Amino acid sequence: MSDSRIHPLDTRIPPLVVLLLHLILSWGLAQLFGRVELSEAIRLCGAFLLSSVGVGVALAGVIAFRRHKTSVDPVHIDKASTLVTSGIYRITRNPMYVGFLCLLLAFNWYLAAPVGGLAALIFIGYLTRFQIKPEERFLLNCYGQAYRDFLATTRRWL
Repeated sequence: MSDSRIHPLDTRIPPLVVLLLHLILSWGLAQLFGRVELSEAIRLCGAFLLSSVGVGVALAGVIAFRRHKTSVDPVHIDKASTLVTSGIYRITRNPMYVGFLCLLLAFNWYLAAPVGGLAALIFIGYLTRFQIKPEERFLLNCYGQAYRDFLATTRRWL
């Protein structure tokens, strides 16, 4: 977190848009590199389970923010009014992004395209660099030691 450089992409593209772009990338990679043979039932079941986890984790993050009456707007991080460290935030500092990652993995499972794992890695890298790290710098400035304690006890992703 010592990287304090500001980049023009920092918190500019909403994470939901980033997810949609990576879903398209996954689909394109599946078209280029093919898929593995899986039954429709296995594809649907796996996709349903992963997407259910994703939606549940992301919603838990949104609900925790709402309970604490703080903003869920990832583009305008300066609207955050409270440091939330309870509930799902005891497991991950970024449940909404973990939920999005699960949705991306669910889509790749449904496509039966292992190459989609590349899109998932790019998604993690992009969000970490251009969304999460700028958020962390902001929260560190706002909440100081309380946020340092949170960083020390809760993982960024899982």
